[in-house]
Amino acid sequence: MTKTLKRILIAEDSPEWQKFHASLLKEYDKVELMFDIASSARDALELINKNIENPYNLVLSDLQMETDFLPKFAGEWFVENIKQIPQYKNVPIVFISATYNISFVAASCGVNSLSKRTLVNNPQTYYFMLDEYLI
Repeated sequence: MTKTLKRILIAEDSPEWQKFHASLLKEYDKVELMFDIASSARDALELINKNIENPYNLVLSDLQMETDFLPKFAGEWFVENIKQIPQYKNVPIVFISATYNISFVAASCGVNSLSKRTLVNNPQTYYFMLDEYLI
């Protein structure tokens, strides 16, 4: 039985967290995965637009990246832009951030969240999230 290909976009400016995402995604074997990593909200939106005919199945975004969008966080700006794209109406978006109020910010943007602290202490929660959104 062939596994369905699922595509994930990760918006994350920290090289260490980029490696963290990549290592966990390479271990996940319930579906075939392809993922792109963008190091800023702007670069991530560019990838979304380049792949408009074949949307990602899941978008994971840090909250605090470039500071161009203050007083908004870059992740907030990114999500607002994604939500204007009809092809992304039903694509799940998850903030993965160390921001202390990440669940509040995520709820105000209409997306879900995972704290980086939770992931460091229990990487299995990453796989639970993937199961929820990809299977």
